[in-house]
Amino acid sequence: MSLDLGNIRISFKCPECGFTNNATLNQVQQGQTIICSGCHANIKLIDKDAGTKRATERINQSFDELNDTINRFNRSQR
Repeated sequence: MSLDLGNIRISFKCPECGFTNNATLNQVQQGQTIICSGCHANIKLIDKDAGTKRATERINQSFDELNDTINRFNRSQR
């Protein structure tokens, strides 16, 4: 069972005006372009070295391992 982390929002500053903008992890992974809410500049989201994708996969792997450990513990307590 994996977690749906794609809708988690991150904040970052516009490289043009410094306004704080938000995007979802899905938007970053997909390399979408968003419009700055401050200066209306186009901001291309880049998942450098697929870091967001790898981190999401690692979190899901850790969650799955934790879930397996809990299940094994529960079975051992019967």
